[in-house]
Amino acid sequence: MPFAVISGTGNWVPSSSLLYIVLILGALLTAGVAMSAFSFYDDYYWGDEDFRDQLRFHPSNRNSSNQKTRKI
Repeated sequence: MPFAVISGTGNWVPSSSLLYIVLILGALLTAGVAMSAFSFYDDYYWGDEDFRDQLRFHPSNRNSSNQKTRKI
């Protein structure tokens, strides 16, 4: 078995190569989630000025007739 060493007591001890693979996959998954969140924030918040204006509190925006419809 290349990924495990089985001792006489029956405990499974993972090899260092398996630990490195799990570490690298976890780092890639974490980086992918972070990049997805950042790209959503960058595209939909900073790229759309009308959307940012709708998120801000303006006393004039209390009436729904004054709000612009958002283009998708």
